[in-house]
Amino acid sequence: MSNFKLLFMAISSEMASLMLLLSEDTSAGHFIAYLLAHGLASALMSIVAWRFLPLRFRTPKILSLMLIFGFAFFIPAIGLFTILGGVVVGVWLPAIFRERPFLLVDAPYYTPVQAATGSTFRQIDIQSLLSSDDSPDALRMQGMLVLKDMPARVTSKFLRESLGDRYEDVRLLSYGILDQKEKAITRDIDRLLQLLERAKKSRRYGLARRLAELYWELNYQDLVRGDIRTLTLEKAAYYADMALMESPQDAGLWVLRGRIQLAQGSIGEAQQSLVFSRRLGLSPNQVNPWLAEIAMVRRQFPLVRRLMSEISDNSQFTHLNKSVEYWRGNGLSHR
Repeated sequence: MSNFKLLFMAISSEMASLMLLLSEDTSAGHFIAYLLAHGLASALMSIVAWRFLPLRFRTPKILSLMLIFGFAFFIPAIGLFTILGGVVVGVWLPAIFRERPFLLVDAPYYTPVQAATGSTFRQIDIQSLLSSDDSPDALRMQGMLVLKDMPARVTSKFLRESLGDRYEDVRLLSYGILDQKEKAITRDIDRLLQLLERAKKSRRYGLARRLAELYWELNYQDLVRGDIRTLTLEKAAYYADMALMESPQDAGLWVLRGRIQLAQGSIGEAQQSLVFSRRLGLSPNQVNPWLAEIAMVRRQFPLVRRLMSEISDNSQFTHLNKSVEYWRGNGLSHR
């Protein structure tokens, strides 16, 4: 039975007992009826009061109930209503002064600040900053804002590691940056898919080529993982094949197709696509880095050395300069 019902019955019984007590009838039966009504009220009030006691005062159960019952029974009216007042105060008073964990606050006002022309962070500085437990959270947040404007291919690893950060604002910002970069590409994909559905044959090649590039970007920028990455690569391959059916002489698209196949683990097919792009006229600078990667996977180190040596000094892949310089030398001694 609920506390409210028990409390109502206790008050009703006590009021009835008071009416019997104040009655002019002085017979023994009348007095016994009073004791029964008052005893019932005391028992019910004892149960209600006991339920509101702190846990440490509820044991032993029988003795604590008897103590409350004795106070209510042997002090008619005053004892019972004193217990009732104690229950009310015990319930409502802590609720008034209880510290609430959540409060309503006004929306913050942000003042736009012009971004600095040059970042004070370097990539290695940001990596050490975000991974350090000793760095102030405000400085780490500033580092996260720098990552927002950097290429996703460079920052995705840092951002994914920050998803498990101890500081909630860093986790939320990391998720927001990754989600924003992914949605920017998926919006373009959705728009091009709608255009492709009603496009004339003359436009299908350009739209399919662009779709293959956008699906590849999701993988290249490390914005998708797991089954989503597998599906994204399949979509990139599908639209690359669609574009190649319209324009099989597109050497750059053959390179893209080879890179997609390489990411899918189809090493042999990737090599065929890349070699075919060379036959269509692309220079070693544009193709050999991925052919060398395939040769490295197959542990064909002399072939790696030859392919890397064919890359000229004016290659667009400036980050390969050290690798090219190394392989042009003696390289490693391999068994």
